[in-house]
Amino acid sequence: MASCWSRRRCSAARTASSTTEEWDRKNAAHFGSYAVDLTHTAVGSATGSDYQRQDLDSAADRRAALTEVEKSVAQGRPVPVDVSGKEGAHAMTIIAQEGDMLQVYNPWGSTTWVSEDDFINGHMGKASSSDLPNAYSVYLPR
Repeated sequence: MASCWSRRRCSAARTASSTTEEWDRKNAAHFGSYAVDLTHTAVGSATGSDYQRQDLDSAADRRAALTEVEKSVAQGRPVPVDVSGKEGAHAMTIIAQEGDMLQVYNPWGSTTWVSEDDFINGHMGKASSSDLPNAYSVYLPR
């Protein structure tokens, strides 16, 4: 499998995959099982929930997922979120919601509040890097 270092390549690989499980298996083979198992095992075992990937291909998709994101964090279950930009991607975790704001933990060492509008409209760069503004998938508890 080609390296998934850019949004275009990741999208092409996802399109070629027939299922999320196949996508996860291919990424595990390429990146190592830790990257994929983090959501399914580490987060799931800590929260007692199984997680499922939901692709966010548009602002409408992000808007539709927002209710489930809010519900999950209100129940104490964090929501991993993948963000991307022109030349890369990064994983963070939505850990709280208050009013119209989402609290995002970035494993680079910071926690930041972003507006729901920023999440919906591809302005997540405030939580990571201005080069990584677009939330392209979340992992929601089943």
